[in-house]
Amino acid sequence: MSSSDARNPDFQKIFESLPSQYIIVTPDRTIVAATDSFLASTGKSREGIVGKDILDAFPDNPDNPDAKGTEILRSSIERVVETGKIDILPPVRYDIENSDGIFEPRWFQPLNAPAFDGEGKLVYVLHGAEDITAQMISKS
Repeated sequence: MSSSDARNPDFQKIFESLPSQYIIVTPDRTIVAATDSFLASTGKSREGIVGKDILDAFPDNPDNPDAKGTEILRSSIERVVETGKIDILPPVRYDIENSDGIFEPRWFQPLNAPAFDGEGKLVYVLHGAEDITAQMISKS
């Protein structure tokens, strides 16, 4: 790596390469970035979700009348936008639609955190969602 590269790191590439599962949304919930690990976990492509409302990109399972994933996610993001504070949630069932259009039961440990600009204005919400499906299945 040259000293020029060290002074001007490619933060987008660094973010996308993080081993943790994160996406970044604007305060109105528009997806602007996703880590490769998030995309791998959800089976989505960057091109397929960036620019979409997170609730549209990851809808509730229409075959599960008890699904509340989008409601929980919307409320958490709203709390972060209103308070400017991190919101850590308990495990949430949030089924994910696979490439065949079938929703697979999944469990996530979500958190939402604010990201501020230089003047202290909230400009992004970082949404972390660790896939804990294996642990939840082994408990039952």
